[in-house]
Amino acid sequence: MIVVAVLLASCTDPVPGWKLVWTEDFNGPAIDTTVWTRVPTGLSDWDDMMSPREDLAYIEDGELVLLGKVGDPAAGDKTPFVTGGIWSAGKKSFAMARFEVKAKFNSANGFWPALWLMPDRPLPEPEYAEIDIMEHTNWDGFVYQTVHSRYTLDNGEEEQPPHSGTGAVNPYEWNVYAAEVYRDSICLYTNGMKTLTYERMEGTAHQFPWPDPPFYLILSNQLGGGWVGKVDVPAHLPSEMRVDWIKVYQRDDRD
Repeated sequence: MIVVAVLLASCTDPVPGWKLVWTEDFNGPAIDTTVWTRVPTGLSDWDDMMSPREDLAYIEDGELVLLGKVGDPAAGDKTPFVTGGIWSAGKKSFAMARFEVKAKFNSANGFWPALWLMPDRPLPEPEYAEIDIMEHTNWDGFVYQTVHSRYTLDNGEEEQPPHSGTGAVNPYEWNVYAAEVYRDSICLYTNGMKTLTYERMEGTAHQFPWPDPPFYLILSNQLGGGWVGKVDVPAHLPSEMRVDWIKVYQRDDRD
């Protein structure tokens, strides 16, 4: 992989020039289905409790509400818990951008709210690209902000440059999480404080696949899983994440 010697924009040296290109303020009467789709039930840890039930993902007072509840077999639920999530796959995506999300959530054993980005087109094998703008687990007083590529997944935590940071938060209050995608680096922020700068390394295969594909957003509320652990106190439910707004910026010199 070749890195251009002179780069116009890099998160190692923040520069002004971002221009707002899209805002989602959730002020409509319902989720805008021209932009968002409810996440269907899947097979992975993050989506195996997802349900299309409308009472798990809805708009209230200008905010997106995503809930997690105990499953109800009488209502047709086939999993012990049901959760809500939405994504913009195939409908709204951006390349080389700054993504900001204002959100808050409660806490519960096994509760795993997340705000993240995935490429909106297939990547050539064996590439992989994921940006976790925010992940919170259980009762933590901090959030994780992480980037994943085939390189980070294959090399293990101790054999690669740091690809994850943490930001201190009170999850019950509003916090703003951000990710900036440059051609040579990715920056992650919590409330304006940088938690990670992940740089492209010259000549390293599968390490930095982010600049070219557009990325869509996933807003997910998950209960249980190998990383977050069991939901062993159902009385703590429902779990709830609220999103006030999303803003996406781009730069005229991003190419």
